[in-house]
Amino acid sequence: MDAMFVTTAAESDIARALGLWPELAGRRIRPLMVTAFGDIYVESAEGEVLVADPVELKCSHAAEFVTHLEQLFADRSWAQERLMTELLMLAQERGVRREQHQVFAITPHPSFTGALRVENLVAMDLYVWHRICSQLREPP
Repeated sequence: MDAMFVTTAAESDIARALGLWPELAGRRIRPLMVTAFGDIYVESAEGEVLVADPVELKCSHAAEFVTHLEQLFADRSWAQERLMTELLMLAQERGVRREQHQVFAITPHPSFTGALRVENLVAMDLYVWHRICSQLREPP
């Protein structure tokens, strides 16, 4: 996948970020991918794919299996929505950048504004973004 849409956060940062999601506590999981907005896709021991989504403030089922997730990402409209392609393209056009190990945080968080705007994108480390978002979540 294009580096614009994913991050290369360190395994330790991914593990720390995943530790903030109570829904994943005690589960054997394997990280699969981290998107530019900090979505962390993981595979459970049973093969199910879950996503820890800091923008939506939820951890949820993403696909039955990894091959199903691959099929979903092959669907252009599904992938564009999940990866927020238009917002990333606009950010690139306007020179809004992040380091490859970072993600784009949205400030203020969309739960306060209801808006995803390029002007609100801030480059941030994965764990910090998830930590901020974990404080905005209601207990599961």
